Amino acid sequence: MPQAKNFYDVLGVSKDASDDEIKKAFRKLAVKYHPDSGGDEQKFKEISEAYETLSHPDKRREYDQMLMFGGVPGQGAPGGYTYAGGAPGGAAWGDIFGNIFRGEGAFNADWGQGFGGARNRARRGSDLSLSVDVTAEDAFRGVTHKVTYRIPSTGEQQTISVSVPAGAVNGGKLRYKRRGEYGQNGGERGDLVVTTRVAKHPLFKRKGADVTMELPVSVYEAALGCSIEVPTPGGATVRLKVPAGTQTGKTFRFKEMGAPDVKHRGRTGALLVKVVVKVPTALTDEEREALTALRDADTRDYREKVERFRATM
Repeated sequence: MPQAKNFYDVLGVSKDASDDEIKKAFRKLAVKYHPDSGGDEQKFKEISEAYETLSHPDKRREYDQMLMFGGVPGQGAPGGYTYAGGAPGGAAWGDIFGNIFRGEGAFNADWGQGFGGARNRARRGSDLSLSVDVTAEDAFRGVTHKVTYRIPSTGEQQTISVSVPAGAVNGGKLRYKRRGEYGQNGGERGDLVVTTRVAKHPLFKRKGADVTMELPVSVYEAALGCSIEVPTPGGATVRLKVPAGTQTGKTFRFKEMGAPDVKHRGRTGALLVKVVVKVPTALTDEEREALTALRDADTRDYREKVERFRATM
C-alpha cells in the first residue's frame, strides 16, 4: 500500500520548512487549483486544510507530535485520515485529531470516547476593504471605476468594476457580495467593501443630498437688490433675485437642485444659497466722498439695543 501523504507532502515542503516557505507554497498551489480559476475544487480544499494547520504555530506543533506517534493524514479513514500504529495511552487517533481541530490540544481527549476524525467546519472568508477616489463632479453624476485588488491568502489579483452612484458622499460604503477573501472547507467568500473618498468642490459643500454654497454680493447689491445667475451641481443655472436690504447670512432654497439622494432613490436634495455681503476694503477718493455723504445723511439708529443696554450698566 502506498504511504499516505501528510500535510507537508500536500504542500510540497519539508517538515522543517519555515513559515514563509509554507505560505509561498500555499499561494502557488492556491492560484493553480482554485475553482474560480478552473482548478480542482477537491485539491484546493486539501491544500487549504494543510495550510490551515501548518500556518498556525500551535496546530503545527501538535500536528508534528501526531506524526511522531504514527498518525498520518490520508484518504483511508473517516475525516480524511489513515492511522499507522497506536496512539499513546490507548487513545483513538480520531479523538486526537478531533481535539486538534477544536483547539483543545492533541492529547487532552477523553480516551474512552471516539470523535470520528477531524471536524472540518465550513468557514466564511473575511471581508476585504479598499477605497476609491472620486471627484466632486463625478460624485454628483455617478461614475464607474475599474479597481484591482489582491487576495491576501493567495496573492492573486482580481479586478472589479465599481459603480459609484450619483449623489455619492465622502465615506460612503459600497458592498460587493462574495468578492472578498476565500472561505475555508467549502465556506463562501467574504465581501468586498469599497469606501468612496470624494474630493472637495471649490464652490459646493454637502449636507447629505442637500448642497450648500456661499454667494458673495457687494454692499451696493445687498442694499439696492439685484438678480444673479447661480450655478447648480447638475450643471444648470438658476436665477436668484436678491431683495433690497438683504443681510449677510440670508439663505435661499431651491428645491430639487441639489444632489441625488443615495438613500432614497428618485429623490434629489435642495440647493441652499447663502448670501455673504462683501464690504470694499479699499476706496477711491470719489467712493469715499460719496459714502461719507451717505453716512452723514443717514439718521437710522442701527445700535439702538446696544445703547439701551449700555445705559443700564
